[in-house]
Amino acid sequence: MNGKRFKLVPEMEGIVARWYARQRGTVSQIETWRKQASRLAEGLANDAAVLEVAPGPGYLAIEMARLGRFHVTGLDISRTFVEMARENARQAGVTVEFRHGDVARMPWETGSFDLIVCQAAFKNFSQPLIALEEMHRVLRSGGTAVIQDLSKDASSAEIDREVRGMKLSLLNTFVTKLALGTMLRRRAYSPAQFERLVAESPFRGCEIRKDGIGLEVRLKKSGLEAAA
Repeated sequence: MNGKRFKLVPEMEGIVARWYARQRGTVSQIETWRKQASRLAEGLANDAAVLEVAPGPGYLAIEMARLGRFHVTGLDISRTFVEMARENARQAGVTVEFRHGDVARMPWETGSFDLIVCQAAFKNFSQPLIALEEMHRVLRSGGTAVIQDLSKDASSAEIDREVRGMKLSLLNTFVTKLALGTMLRRRAYSPAQFERLVAESPFRGCEIRKDGIGLEVRLKKSGLEAAA
Protein backbone atom coordinates (compact mmCIF):
# COMPACT_ATOMS: atom_id res chain seq x y z
CA MET A 1 0.00 0.00 0.00
CA ASN A 2 1.23 3.49 -0.85
CA GLY A 3 2.33 5.28 2.33
CA LYS A 4 1.06 8.65 1.09
CA ARG A 5 -2.39 9.98 0.27
CA PHE A 6 -3.50 13.09 -1.50
CA LYS A 7 -4.36 16.09 0.66
CA LEU A 8 -7.96 15.10 1.25
CA VAL A 9 -9.27 17.78 3.57
CA PRO A 10 -7.99 21.13 4.78
CA GLU A 11 -7.09 21.54 8.44
CA MET A 12 -10.14 22.65 10.37
CA GLU A 13 -9.78 26.27 11.39
CA GLY A 14 -12.05 29.16 12.35
CA ILE A 15 -15.78 28.78 11.80
CA VAL A 16 -15.55 25.17 10.59
CA ALA A 17 -13.60 24.11 13.68
CA ARG A 18 -16.07 25.84 15.98
CA TRP A 19 -19.05 24.19 14.26
CA TYR A 20 -17.39 20.79 14.66
CA ALA A 21 -16.68 21.47 18.33
CA ARG A 22 -20.35 22.25 19.01
CA GLN A 23 -21.51 19.00 17.40
CA ARG A 24 -18.98 16.96 19.39
CA GLY A 25 -19.55 18.77 22.66
CA THR A 26 -23.20 17.95 23.39
CA VAL A 27 -24.17 16.43 26.74
CA SER A 28 -24.55 12.96 25.21
CA GLN A 29 -21.22 13.25 23.41
CA ILE A 30 -19.39 14.32 26.57
CA GLU A 31 -20.81 11.29 28.35
CA THR A 32 -19.44 9.15 25.51
CA TRP A 33 -15.99 10.73 25.91
CA ARG A 34 -16.14 10.02 29.65
CA LYS A 35 -16.92 6.34 29.11
CA GLN A 36 -14.20 6.03 26.47
CA ALA A 37 -11.65 7.64 28.77
CA SER A 38 -12.44 5.12 31.51
CA ARG A 39 -12.14 2.22 29.09
CA LEU A 40 -8.84 3.45 27.64
CA ALA A 41 -7.47 3.87 31.17
CA GLU A 42 -8.04 0.22 32.09
CA GLY A 43 -4.74 -1.42 32.95
CA LEU A 44 -2.77 1.81 32.54
CA ALA A 45 -0.35 2.53 35.37
CA ASN A 46 -0.68 5.61 37.54
CA ASP A 47 1.47 8.52 36.29
CA ALA A 48 1.43 7.08 32.74
CA ALA A 49 2.10 9.54 29.92
CA VAL A 50 -0.85 9.73 27.50
CA LEU A 51 -0.81 11.45 24.10
CA GLU A 52 -3.90 12.17 22.05
CA VAL A 53 -3.08 12.83 18.41
CA ALA A 54 -5.50 15.27 16.74
CA PRO A 55 -7.62 15.88 19.87
CA GLY A 56 -9.64 18.65 18.22
CA PRO A 57 -11.48 20.59 20.96
CA GLY A 58 -9.87 18.31 23.53
CA TYR A 59 -12.92 16.58 24.98
CA LEU A 60 -11.42 13.08 25.27
CA ALA A 61 -8.04 14.31 26.53
CA ILE A 62 -9.83 16.38 29.17
CA GLU A 63 -11.82 13.36 30.35
CA MET A 64 -8.57 11.36 30.57
CA ALA A 65 -7.11 14.16 32.70
CA ARG A 66 -10.21 14.22 34.94
CA LEU A 67 -9.33 10.70 36.07
CA GLY A 68 -6.43 12.32 37.94
CA ARG A 69 -3.95 9.51 37.29
CA PHE A 70 -2.11 10.46 34.11
CA HIS A 71 0.02 13.11 32.43
CA VAL A 72 -2.04 14.01 29.35
CA THR A 73 -0.82 15.75 26.20
CA GLY A 74 -2.54 16.63 22.92
CA LEU A 75 -1.08 17.44 19.50
CA ASP A 76 -3.18 19.05 16.76
CA ILE A 77 -2.38 20.67 13.42
CA SER A 78 -5.26 23.14 13.81
CA ARG A 79 -4.31 26.28 15.72
CA THR A 80 -8.01 26.98 16.33
CA PHE A 81 -8.46 23.58 17.98
CA VAL A 82 -5.35 24.04 20.12
CA GLU A 83 -6.68 27.37 21.42
CA MET A 84 -10.15 25.89 22.03
CA ALA A 85 -8.76 22.80 23.76
CA ARG A 86 -6.61 24.88 26.10
CA GLU A 87 -9.62 27.00 27.05
CA ASN A 88 -11.82 23.91 27.52
CA ALA A 89 -9.20 22.38 29.82
CA ARG A 90 -8.95 25.62 31.79
CA GLN A 91 -12.71 25.73 32.27
CA ALA A 92 -12.74 22.05 33.29
CA GLY A 93 -10.05 22.71 35.87
CA VAL A 94 -7.67 20.05 34.56
CA THR A 95 -4.10 20.11 33.29
CA VAL A 96 -3.52 19.03 29.70
CA GLU A 97 -0.61 20.20 27.55
CA PHE A 98 -2.12 20.98 24.14
CA ARG A 99 0.49 21.69 21.47
CA HIS A 100 0.36 22.72 17.82
CA GLY A 101 2.16 20.31 15.49
CA ASP A 102 2.06 17.60 12.83
CA VAL A 103 1.72 13.88 13.54
CA ALA A 104 4.30 13.27 10.78
CA ARG A 105 6.92 15.24 12.75
CA MET A 106 6.08 14.89 16.42
CA PRO A 107 8.13 17.14 18.75
CA TRP A 108 9.04 14.51 21.36
CA GLU A 109 11.92 12.20 22.03
CA THR A 110 11.75 8.49 21.31
CA GLY A 111 9.90 6.55 24.00
CA SER A 112 7.98 9.44 25.55
CA PHE A 113 4.48 7.95 25.98
CA ASP A 114 2.80 4.86 27.42
CA LEU A 115 -0.46 5.30 25.48
CA ILE A 116 -1.29 7.10 22.24
CA VAL A 117 -4.89 7.68 21.20
CA CYS A 118 -6.02 8.92 17.80
CA GLN A 119 -9.75 9.28 17.36
CA ALA A 120 -11.70 10.20 14.20
CA ALA A 121 -8.64 11.72 12.52
CA PHE A 122 -6.41 9.03 11.05
CA LYS A 123 -8.39 8.83 7.80
CA ASN A 124 -7.47 12.47 7.13
CA PHE A 125 -3.70 12.04 7.41
CA SER A 126 -1.93 12.67 4.10
CA GLN A 127 1.06 10.54 5.23
CA PRO A 128 -0.51 7.66 7.17
CA LEU A 129 2.54 5.40 7.11
CA ILE A 130 4.78 8.16 8.46
CA ALA A 131 2.14 8.85 11.13
CA LEU A 132 2.34 5.20 12.23
CA GLU A 133 6.13 5.34 12.22
CA GLU A 134 6.06 8.43 14.44
CA MET A 135 3.53 6.87 16.82
CA HIS A 136 5.80 3.84 17.10
CA ARG A 137 8.85 6.03 17.72
CA VAL A 138 7.40 8.09 20.57
CA LEU A 139 5.84 5.07 22.30
CA ARG A 140 7.74 3.47 25.14
CA SER A 141 8.60 -0.22 25.08
CA GLY A 142 5.38 -2.10 25.85
CA GLY A 143 3.26 0.94 25.00
CA THR A 144 0.02 0.86 23.05
CA ALA A 145 -1.46 3.01 20.31
CA VAL A 146 -5.24 2.99 19.88
CA ILE A 147 -6.71 4.34 16.65
CA GLN A 148 -10.48 4.77 16.52
CA ASP A 149 -12.02 5.85 13.24
CA LEU A 150 -14.72 5.24 10.67
CA SER A 151 -14.97 1.91 8.89
CA LYS A 152 -15.44 1.95 5.12
CA ASP A 153 -17.67 -1.11 5.58
CA ALA A 154 -20.25 0.77 7.71
CA SER A 155 -23.83 0.54 6.46
CA SER A 156 -26.40 3.33 6.05
CA ALA A 157 -28.42 1.85 8.92
CA GLU A 158 -25.35 1.97 11.20
CA ILE A 159 -24.74 5.63 10.23
CA ASP A 160 -28.37 6.52 11.02
CA ARG A 161 -28.14 4.79 14.41
CA GLU A 162 -24.86 6.56 15.27
CA VAL A 163 -26.16 10.03 14.37
CA ARG A 164 -29.41 9.50 16.29
CA GLY A 165 -27.34 8.84 19.37
CA MET A 166 -25.69 12.26 19.02
CA LYS A 167 -29.06 13.97 19.63
CA LEU A 168 -28.42 16.83 17.20
CA SER A 169 -30.83 19.33 15.68
CA LEU A 170 -32.59 18.35 12.44
CA LEU A 171 -30.26 20.50 10.34
CA ASN A 172 -27.11 19.25 12.02
CA THR A 173 -28.37 15.67 11.80
CA PHE A 174 -28.71 16.07 8.03
CA VAL A 175 -25.29 17.71 7.67
CA THR A 176 -23.59 15.12 9.89
CA LYS A 177 -25.10 12.18 7.98
CA LEU A 178 -23.99 13.73 4.69
CA ALA A 179 -20.47 14.33 6.01
CA LEU A 180 -20.16 10.80 7.40
CA GLY A 181 -21.34 9.26 4.13
CA THR A 182 -18.80 11.31 2.17
CA MET A 183 -15.95 10.42 4.53
CA LEU A 184 -16.79 6.73 4.38
CA ARG A 185 -16.73 6.69 0.59
CA ARG A 186 -13.64 8.83 0.08
CA ARG A 187 -11.35 8.49 3.08
CA ALA A 188 -12.19 5.73 5.54
CA TYR A 189 -10.23 2.47 5.69
CA SER A 190 -11.65 -1.03 5.68
CA PRO A 191 -10.15 -3.49 8.17
CA ALA A 192 -8.21 -5.19 5.37
CA GLN A 193 -6.79 -1.86 4.17
CA PHE A 194 -5.70 -0.96 7.69
CA GLU A 195 -4.01 -4.32 8.18
CA ARG A 196 -2.03 -3.87 4.96
CA LEU A 197 -0.93 -0.38 6.01
CA VAL A 198 0.13 -1.52 9.49
CA ALA A 199 2.10 -4.42 7.97
CA GLU A 200 4.35 -1.83 6.29
CA SER A 201 4.92 0.03 9.57
CA PRO A 202 7.27 -0.81 12.48
CA PHE A 203 4.26 -2.21 14.36
CA ARG A 204 3.92 -4.98 11.74
CA GLY A 205 0.62 -6.21 13.14
CA CYS A 206 -2.49 -5.04 14.96
CA GLU A 207 -5.78 -6.07 16.52
CA ILE A 208 -8.91 -4.65 14.86
CA ARG A 209 -12.41 -4.57 16.31
CA LYS A 210 -15.41 -3.26 14.37
CA ASP A 211 -18.10 -1.49 16.37
CA GLY A 212 -21.04 0.07 14.52
CA ILE A 213 -19.68 2.61 12.03
CA GLY A 214 -16.21 2.52 13.55
CA LEU A 215 -13.00 0.57 13.83
CA GLU A 216 -10.72 0.30 16.83
CA VAL A 217 -7.16 -0.59 15.92
CA ARG A 218 -4.75 -1.53 18.72
CA LEU A 219 -1.02 -1.51 18.05
CA LYS A 220 1.69 -2.62 20.47
CA LYS A 221 5.36 -1.64 20.67
CA SER A 222 7.14 -4.69 22.01
CA GLY A 223 10.45 -4.74 23.81
CA LEU A 224 12.07 -6.41 20.81
CA GLU A 225 10.82 -3.65 18.49
CA ALA A 226 12.13 -0.99 20.86
CA ALA A 227 15.56 -2.60 20.93
CA ALA A 228 15.79 -3.06 17.15
